[in-house]
Amino acid sequence: MRPDYHIIHSDDGSDSVGISGTDISFHSTRGAFTESMQVFIENGLKYYLEGHRPAGLSILEVGFGTGLNALLTALTLKGRNVDMHYTGVDRYPLAAAVYGRLNYGTLTHAPGLYEQLMTAPWNAEVRIGEGLLLQKIRADLREYQPGREYDICFFDAFAPGDQPELWTIGVFKKIREHMKEGGVLVTYCSKSVVRKTLKEAGFVVQKLKGPPGKREVVRAIAASMPLSG
Repeated sequence: MRPDYHIIHSDDGSDSVGISGTDISFHSTRGAFTESMQVFIENGLKYYLEGHRPAGLSILEVGFGTGLNALLTALTLKGRNVDMHYTGVDRYPLAAAVYGRLNYGTLTHAPGLYEQLMTAPWNAEVRIGEGLLLQKIRADLREYQPGREYDICFFDAFAPGDQPELWTIGVFKKIREHMKEGGVLVTYCSKSVVRKTLKEAGFVVQKLKGPPGKREVVRAIAASMPLSG
């Protein structure tokens, strides 16, 4: 059964989506935009770009959701001459009646780009602009078989207590097997069991300072040897 959604106005002025009848939301109520920028863009995308300076980039997002991470990624890469393949996997895509009420396009001054990302068809590769190839996959991540290796993974599933089936050794091993050496996985959840599972799956795990409302978040490196420093 598809959940019933409602719009949440977070503390930094950006919107998010909540699931009615629960306390589950797609982002931190302390600031959806702030959380996405710090956890996924700063800790993941910009960190990887600074260390590798690639001409091409492949990103996997677990939980495409509101499209905020994809939008911020596209805006961050604008003008950098980096070709990007962005894959978002989501079992329950949001309807236009929901994402159409979010204020991301207005906040970023990119309403046209946001609309393109959200209206792009599912289960197809769509070129958006000059450097972005978007592929939105409507599937259960446990059943999805990636067709490429990824540089970055935005692991943005609902919390382990709400979606435990996605925070397992099997899921993390699958992702690790499809990540390039030195690839980066970032997530907002820093629970000890999550860090332990990531390590068992072959990642080197780093705890980082979290955004407002979260003490710590995680960056995990797909590295066969421990990182120095």
